[in-house]
Amino acid sequence: MTQIGLSRLKTIQIILVLFTEPVSSWTMPKSNDLSTNRKMQLFSTPFELDYYDDSENPYKDDISPLEVPEDTKLVLGLNKYSHDTTVCAADIKTGEVLFAVSKERFSRKKHDAGNVATLVESCLNCLNLDYDAIEKVVMNNHHHRILPLEESREHMEWESGLGINGGIENGYDDEENLLLDADRMELSHHLAHAYSTATQSPFDSGMVVVMDGMGETYRTMLRGQKTKDPTYVSDFSFGEDSFQIIPSDLQDQSQISYFDWREAESVYVYTKKENSIDLKPVFKRFTPESSPPSLYNHGFENMDSVGALYSRASSHIFGDWNACGKVMGLAPWMGTSWKDGDLVQCPVEEERRVMFGSLYSEDDEQKFQQDKNVIAGMPLISRMDADLFDEDGNLVKKRRYDFDDDEGLKKQDDGKEVQEKRLPTKVALDAIALAHRIQIDLEDIVIDFVKHFKEQTGEENLCIAGGVGLNSVLNGRLSRELGFSNTFISPYPGDDGIAVGCCAFGLFGNGFLEEQKETEERPPMWKEPLSPYLGPASTEAAIKAAIEAAAPWLVVEEVRNEGLRLELAAQEIESGGVIAWYHGRSELGPRALGHRSILADPRKKGLVRFINQHVKSRESFRPFAPSVLAEYADDWFDLGDTSSDSNKSPYMSLTATVREKKRKLIPAVTHVDGSSRLQTVTAEAEPLYHKLISMFYDLSGVPLVLNTSFNTIPGEPIVESPSDAIRSFLCSFGSLEMLVMGDYIIKRKTANLKTLLGEADKSDIEIVTAPLCPKRVGACTFQTITEAETGTVDPESVVSKTKVRMPARPMHHDGDEWYEILDELEGELLSVCDGTSTLSDIFQQYTEMQEDEQMDKGRIEEAELLLQNLVYRIVRLYENTLISW
Repeated sequence: MTQIGLSRLKTIQIILVLFTEPVSSWTMPKSNDLSTNRKMQLFSTPFELDYYDDSENPYKDDISPLEVPEDTKLVLGLNKYSHDTTVCAADIKTGEVLFAVSKERFSRKKHDAGNVATLVESCLNCLNLDYDAIEKVVMNNHHHRILPLEESREHMEWESGLGINGGIENGYDDEENLLLDADRMELSHHLAHAYSTATQSPFDSGMVVVMDGMGETYRTMLRGQKTKDPTYVSDFSFGEDSFQIIPSDLQDQSQISYFDWREAESVYVYTKKENSIDLKPVFKRFTPESSPPSLYNHGFENMDSVGALYSRASSHIFGDWNACGKVMGLAPWMGTSWKDGDLVQCPVEEERRVMFGSLYSEDDEQKFQQDKNVIAGMPLISRMDADLFDEDGNLVKKRRYDFDDDEGLKKQDDGKEVQEKRLPTKVALDAIALAHRIQIDLEDIVIDFVKHFKEQTGEENLCIAGGVGLNSVLNGRLSRELGFSNTFISPYPGDDGIAVGCCAFGLFGNGFLEEQKETEERPPMWKEPLSPYLGPASTEAAIKAAIEAAAPWLVVEEVRNEGLRLELAAQEIESGGVIAWYHGRSELGPRALGHRSILADPRKKGLVRFINQHVKSRESFRPFAPSVLAEYADDWFDLGDTSSDSNKSPYMSLTATVREKKRKLIPAVTHVDGSSRLQTVTAEAEPLYHKLISMFYDLSGVPLVLNTSFNTIPGEPIVESPSDAIRSFLCSFGSLEMLVMGDYIIKRKTANLKTLLGEADKSDIEIVTAPLCPKRVGACTFQTITEAETGTVDPESVVSKTKVRMPARPMHHDGDEWYEILDELEGELLSVCDGTSTLSDIFQQYTEMQEDEQMDKGRIEEAELLLQNLVYRIVRLYENTLISW
């Protein structure tokens, strides 16, 4: 037996030239000239590493940066067993909120629900407290009461043993979930929403408007009142006749209705005291459960609150009841038209109203009504129009809503640049019309509603809570058009804010309720909004451990000088790079506010498509928000009267109009209708982020940056831990130019083939650097799926796909844990990469010759082609973090 050897390294070095660039690449804008190119890599699949309490972490700290005195006693607020499960912990003596985080940040599942055991454990670990530090627990679940469910721990153990109901998840019957040793009580849903915003509003009195999809059930609230349950407080605790209820004959209707009724919209008024709050309801509308709550999503899609109807449109368009933000971003495209040759296409306005009338009236002609015919029949997400398929008849899922107004440059094979238009499909045009219709209806109904109660209560300050409070377009109009002196919306108006509201009730109680008037020592009332940065704090040790775990794929520079680090980040943004920014404690709420953000230059329109497509892997129509220096915000955006306060939108809660003269300067953050959902940034609230934007301002003359949440993996929430940040950064596959985390500037390392193949001297005789042996990152499992039509005998018509699962790889994630192998050769290559064979050894295994075989030109060409294929696959496996060397 003889073998084809690599007699000279020159052959390998020739091939090396072909692979010094990434396996896949594209160009992106480097400066204002979008034709300037920068090589990038593609994104790939996700991964999950351990969090802060990794017992094998060599850098593990003994002291948490959030540690509090050991005698600290806590009030916990919990949103429990429902979507957006969240914990909020405060010092019972001082009232200081010490910790708050949502479960999704740890599980990596958006809006995750279930028990709170992991959250409570994380809270106690971060604060370095024992279980007995928890004195009081206030909680809510708007689907059912919690305490009766937890009354029998033996039954919960039985459920856990069978893996049914809440027992399907670990921790269900744990002490950290049940918290049996604490003083426990429940607060109704809308009341918790009201507390989450009124108690931290920057004014002493005002009106709170709560609007969401569905709140507490009527029968639950009624039972609490009738039985005088001391463990449950709801609006009915103030007296069922103490405020307006619609329908006014609800008690009679509830006795003959098939199912229950739920809170829809509520209004409260409040006055803060030194260490308590007088908050009471003035209005509440209930909506009937029109279908069994045991059905899909508790029958939510058939309810008639303004939030539920808007969410119904979200399901109709996107197949997701919780994609209301996408509906809001889709609506402004109504005024846009696209030209395709001689054809001009534009959405046709939907004239039928989905919502009309007044929420506060029961008059037959004026009362609130809805027409669901517009959002009935075949959902838009399920339509199979001809233009959704490619030339081979394959459905292209992304094509459904992947459009924009950008005519970016695209290079052809002949080197010429042509304009590439991304036109909307027929179903996209219909989706725009529906989104516009439901948005207009929402604004009309709610503005009328809030205006009515402003006049009735005489209140000059407005607070907004509930899921509808995430509609920044509506919030902007309420803030500017109704004459309120001040408007406050917390960073978490949705159900993650329920935990904050429950915690606030546990701290401050209610001055209007008789049982709360007893002399009870309470902390001082919050005088200003809480910091949104209430999550875990990443330590230097955690950052180092995350970097070390992915070291073969990273280029890391330690920059201890803060000014230099900010300068490098600002320069990268100004030059056209997209960066990830990870700093300090994480934000509570759905929006990144400068601690877990992706940042870019707002002057470059081409970055909208680039970030949507290559960084975020989402539809191109979706807009981006700016973070603007508060002191310059009024120069760039119409925020109404800013004479008393320029910091109008610190939590990205308001949409404003970009001033007309400025729109061409910041096209990447100006939506098609000239609007922008902005975050105003002050040096007092967020000094480091303010410094970064200021530095970009010095370079560009623009006092703002494009800011979007740091999450590059579809379906995942914002990153939480340093390990999450590294994984998300790697999965951007080079579309994120750098990650700035703590004192480190991190870039993605390209495959170094020189070290893999080794290097010879100039005479190609002696080896200067020995070749390295590629090695799998960890144990792996292969899975092959073969598909064939029934009765098929032709082998060529049989399709096989092979996937590999490798939990140790830094891009692995339980939500998408299988990596699809390119072909049989790539699978074999992964199998033999055990750290004992060089690429030359592997190559020789494939090129064995019989003794009677002759070397000829054809065999040499085959060998060269094989080597190219091996190198291509080696690089691909490296870039997907399955092997290293």
